[in-house]
Amino acid sequence: MTATTKILLLKMSALGDVVHTLPTLETLRANHPDAYIAWMIEERFQCLIEGHPALDEIIPVNTKRWRREINFKSASEIFKVLRKIRKRKFDIILDLHGLIKSGVIAYATGASRRVGFSAANCKETASALFNNLKAPEVDPELHVVSANLEVLRTAIPCENLRHDFTLPHSDSAEKKIDRFIKLHAGLQENPVVAVNPGAGFESKRWSPEKFSALADELTTQFGFSVLLTWGPGEEKMVRQISNEMKQVCWIAPPTTIIESIALYRRMAFFIGNDSGPLHLSSALGIPGIALFGPTNPARNGPFGSHVQTEFKRLPCSFCWKRTCPLGTNECMNSIEVADILVRAKEMLNLSADAPNPNPLSNEV
Repeated sequence: MTATTKILLLKMSALGDVVHTLPTLETLRANHPDAYIAWMIEERFQCLIEGHPALDEIIPVNTKRWRREINFKSASEIFKVLRKIRKRKFDIILDLHGLIKSGVIAYATGASRRVGFSAANCKETASALFNNLKAPEVDPELHVVSANLEVLRTAIPCENLRHDFTLPHSDSAEKKIDRFIKLHAGLQENPVVAVNPGAGFESKRWSPEKFSALADELTTQFGFSVLLTWGPGEEKMVRQISNEMKQVCWIAPPTTIIESIALYRRMAFFIGNDSGPLHLSSALGIPGIALFGPTNPARNGPFGSHVQTEFKRLPCSFCWKRTCPLGTNECMNSIEVADILVRAKEMLNLSADAPNPNPLSNEV
């Protein structure tokens, strides 16, 4: 490794996957402080790594639009990006996707060392053909944070492994959340639990009816103030949950990714499906409970013991499908409100005979 060694991380999306790649960046910088480190990422997620102290360059792309709009403009953008990364003359490429698209990009850089997962661990097996150095095959249930670090250690010696999640801070985002909280003074009369019912695709979602019942119990049994959080296209769902609740709750304002980080920093607890907000909250160290169905929490769940996962292992687990192949969504529907309440009581170390007005007074 020399002072001029250039390294490119390929991890374009999604939000949770980007968060899970942060320890790889931190480890790389801690072990090789003089390296030039760049990260190729989707434009909509680049805010997560802007200004990161371990990063020298961000290369934004918009592959979603490129796939949607196959025309001269998109082709021109693709070739422009490929020319840019080739001119950078990267020495090492870390393909942390295991997809054909990332393999093609890695190959197009012309880098002499292109490192990725073993074929058995790639999401698309053929992507391994584009890399000339592969990490040893790992248990498919090894957490993706650890799997990424195996790719890194295959590429470059790294003895000092880091598990840090450095997220951006924005003064304007903090001020927006401060204004929201001041307008809803009752929200902070008790510790606040963020209840996030959304998810990136249908098969990951628990029913709104169960979320409303759970939110009521979080208020009456545990003394929480419930804040319903949501993302694009999910406002109707959280209003349905609010309308079905018997107890008072609050609905979060519309937020960008950076504003969501500011919001979750103020939470005492988090409960939600496998989603970007879950991984943001977990990266901030907020304790909570995550509901999993079609995705494997051992591999893609929140990293660390401060967030626990609730799921039901079925013969069809874990299918990774956007919609349930059986049409039943059984893996999510079989999780009951009582399951989450039992898990919450265990985590909060509460006695069974009375609600606790300060749910986080005991160590979690």
